[in-house]
Amino acid sequence: MKLRSTYRPFSKGSLRAPLHARSAGHYLVDRNWLEREVRKEFVELFWGVRGALRFRHQDREWALKANEVCFFLPGDVHCISLLSESAEYYWMTFDGPYLDFLISAFGLERESRPAGNCPAELFLQLERELRDLSTNGEYRAGATCYEILSLSRFSGSSAEDQTVEQIKTMVEENFQDPAFDIRALAQKTGHHRSTLNRLVRRHFGMPPSEYLIGFRLQEAMKLLRDTTYSIKEIAESAGFSDQNYFAKVINRRFGKTPSQFRKHG
Repeated sequence: MKLRSTYRPFSKGSLRAPLHARSAGHYLVDRNWLEREVRKEFVELFWGVRGALRFRHQDREWALKANEVCFFLPGDVHCISLLSESAEYYWMTFDGPYLDFLISAFGLERESRPAGNCPAELFLQLERELRDLSTNGEYRAGATCYEILSLSRFSGSSAEDQTVEQIKTMVEENFQDPAFDIRALAQKTGHHRSTLNRLVRRHFGMPPSEYLIGFRLQEAMKLLRDTTYSIKEIAESAGFSDQNYFAKVINRRFGKTPSQFRKHG
């Protein structure tokens, strides 16, 4: 059994930052390990490396396996036990003045979900930053904690990651074609539209149609600012079906016409 942990030696962060890293660690546990049941008023993230653990909250139970993450939320009584002969996992805890917003924005849930390979180096970096008791160390620890949290939310299994990369490539290569839409993307990637919708929402936080429009808008904004092309030429070059639809999208996003955006950004 090997337990390694690092704690910041004060209960409240000294910075006016949205996220405060409190502690982090790396556990390799066996049958001799016993986790005390304690109520904690912060979020704790668990990232499985190997083996399996049983988590319990009130009358609900779930397992944490390799390449999965789960959370305990503020006010939870932490109850963890082994499901295999041994298990390895990394963990971190955090709080802050906008904790409820972060929980909602990242969709943090107690139940396990796929998260891909554990970013062990980031956890080690977080431990080093927690040992730096300066203001700079506290800022950096919060940033690393946020990066780990982001990876846990938007990563997935290796097969899923490959599919997401395929989707990204297809959009990057085809967004300038006005005929390229979500149906075409589903056909090119060989996935049902419902599967495509689930994956894009999970990894990019938006429906596939908005993801595609985002690429087209990036191209259009660049052309509006850096060229003298007409609005019609820009709409066509960025993959919009016509300039009227392009104008509606710009107005919906920025409250301006394309000409106003070109003048004032």
